[in-house]
Amino acid sequence: MSNLTDAAKSGNKRDTLIALRDKIAATIDNCESGRDMAANSKRLMEVMAEIDALPEPAAEKQSAHDKLKAKNEKR
Repeated sequence: MSNLTDAAKSGNKRDTLIALRDKIAATIDNCESGRDMAANSKRLMEVMAEIDALPEPAAEKQSAHDKLKAKNEKR
């Protein structure tokens, strides 16, 4: 879901934060003001931290055993 308005209306916090992250990133890409870029960059980092702090979606949840196994397979 890439539209911020639709994501917000859905009530899904993760989708809304992801859409907001993408919107802020696009704003930064088109920004010409150093002051606005700094403010938007700070907000982007905050939104990304909020996304990272959310629990994983049910489909992506792994048991501790599975996480350890995957970590060891990467070595």
